[in-house]
This record gives sequence, structure tokens and C-alpha cells, in this order.
Amino acid sequence: MGGTGLSYRQPELRWMFISGIAALCLHGLCWFVAMMLRGHDDVAAEVQRQMTLALFWMIGVLVIWKMAPSPSRLHATFTVLICALFVCVLGSVAALSNLVFVQHYPLNETVKPFVILSLLLILMQMSLAVPSAILLQALALKRVPPPSQ
Repeated sequence: MGGTGLSYRQPELRWMFISGIAALCLHGLCWFVAMMLRGHDDVAAEVQRQMTLALFWMIGVLVIWKMAPSPSRLHATFTVLICALFVCVLGSVAALSNLVFVQHYPLNETVKPFVILSLLLILMQMSLAVPSAILLQALALKRVPPPSQ
């Protein structure tokens, strides 16, 4: 019979930092390569922005795992991706609010193109979060051995 789920590696805090930093570096590398291939003008600023956003969902998922350990690696990876999706959607809502309320763009003309671009950006963010999600759970979590009988 298999183990009862996953738990943090020991010493816990050290592995939380190691996995978070490694996953954040991998996330930055993925964004750097994607922005270089795309021919983005300011690659460093975009990578910095995406790594800052990733820091939020990585810390969030590390806290979630502390409160409720994942039963499997697949569940842990999906938890990371759901946290990433949540942060990405919040970022899009904040950007739309900035356009409408701060920069005073008309809401009717702004929403449709913004939603299309936001969905494409969220799709790109989620696809680039997959390697980081796998690395984060692989480094931070270990399988709990079955109880001895």
C-alpha cells in the first residue's frame, strides 16, 4: 500500500527557501527566454515583473501546503497552478482598473481588446508556470512513508 501523502522535507524552513528560490529562478529563466524569442524591448523589466508576481503565488502555495499537505504530486502541482492563475487574474483586474479609473480610458472601448489580450497573457503565464510548479513541489515536498504495522 502507498504512502499517506506528502509533507515538507526536513528541515522544513530551509527546504521551503531552497524550493522557492530555485522555482523562482527557473520561472525567471523561462520568462527571459520567452521574451528574448518574442523580441521584447525591455526584457529585464518584464522578467522582473513576472518574477515578482510569481513570488506571490509561490509563497501562497507554500503556506497552503503548510496548512493542508497535498495527497499527491499531481495535486500539489495543480495547487501551484491554481494559485498562479489566481494571481494572474488579479493582476489583469488591477490592470483593467488602472486603465479605466486612473488613466480614464472609456470602459466600453477598453474591455473587449483588453479581455482578449489578458486571456492570451494568462495563457502564456500559466504555460510558463508549469516547470516552476513541478520544480517547487518536487523540491519542497517528500512522500510520507506508510505507517509501520
